[in-house]
Amino acid sequence: MEDQLYTTTTQCKTWSFGPTTLSNLRSATNAAGVRSIKRGWKRARVEASSSTNTPLATTPIPSNNNTPTPIPADPSTIPDPEPLSPSEELTLVNYYMLRLMAMSDIFSFPSSVKATACIFLSRFHLHHSVHSYHPKHLLTTILFLATKTENNYLSTAEFCKRIPKLTPEAVLKYEFKVAGGIGWDFEIRHPLRGADGGIMELLTALGSNSTDSGLQTLREKLGQNPSRRVTDAAGRMKGYLTKEALVSDVYYHYTPPQIFLGALWLADKELAEAYIEWRFGENSTMGRPIKKKKKERKGKDKATEEESAAEAPKPPTLAPKLIPAVAACAEMMLKAQEYEKIPVDVLKRIDKKLHRCQNPQKFLGAGSPIGIGNDAPQQPKKQAEEVPPPEKKRKTEDDMFGGSLR
Repeated sequence: MEDQLYTTTTQCKTWSFGPTTLSNLRSATNAAGVRSIKRGWKRARVEASSSTNTPLATTPIPSNNNTPTPIPADPSTIPDPEPLSPSEELTLVNYYMLRLMAMSDIFSFPSSVKATACIFLSRFHLHHSVHSYHPKHLLTTILFLATKTENNYLSTAEFCKRIPKLTPEAVLKYEFKVAGGIGWDFEIRHPLRGADGGIMELLTALGSNSTDSGLQTLREKLGQNPSRRVTDAAGRMKGYLTKEALVSDVYYHYTPPQIFLGALWLADKELAEAYIEWRFGENSTMGRPIKKKKKERKGKDKATEEESAAEAPKPPTLAPKLIPAVAACAEMMLKAQEYEKIPVDVLKRIDKKLHRCQNPQKFLGAGSPIGIGNDAPQQPKKQAEEVPPPEKKRKTEDDMFGGSLR
């Protein structure tokens, strides 16, 4: 849909891609993550080779035997981990996006907060590989950031009450990293807002007494009780906008009005086609010049005289171009339902591969974890407070300018 205002937004300029560009961007992000894993394992091998204190390392895989299974001390005998492919990264991100939706429902947040949080997660991992930033460590931070973005703010203390063992420090730990990772682009133009306006426009037009030919055609296509049909379709449409539209890539390929119409297409294809033809078809009255009334002049008859407006060139019909784009958008949203059908075993296998990539120290017996969230918090060592001798303390207190700065 032609939207001149949208083309000036940061969302359009920065976060709109063609299918090939988006695929190449994800492949580049995956390659950068794989390089970081290889560097981490290389450092761990060097540390393991030079270490004399740990001749054996143990595997973290649990077994029925209480004795850890020893592995050879020679790090060269342990193969490098198999990194995740771009498709596996996307599968993992989309799984945690569904988890993020469920977390938002626990808080009973409005749809705008849920949608913003999901887009934040998607945008962040568009440029940051899961090899370096596991999605599970970012969910609470992203959801909390979305509440502030959508003016549904909760204090960190109130936010943490809903999730067991969650602390304010954990919520705010990666907030700066996430904000920078999405390019500080907090405002997201969701199709939900335009969808409400479109449905209201339909209901208002259908409830009016207008004799417009295009509107009469619309009523005929919708059959008996068209308002009820629109209302029922609006409920199903909102479900697609708050789930399939977020998990799919439609935000990167289509404008918010196109996504709204795509969701309406899935909810009621006949209604969506009729609405597009009425709004943007050849017989649409939208955008035609309005007839103006000529102003009265002195010395002339006071009767109102209408002046026919000059016939402006008719704008090109958008419906023939818009309907294929809306149908393609709807098909892309429909394919996103496949992520809910991914077997748990597949997700476990992907997460197990990622665990091995990020934790060389558990397999080589040396090195450090790779990526955020894998490092155990280290408590700072408390230095013993130096207690000055009584004589020195008394002299310091008596000195009107205080003690020495040394």
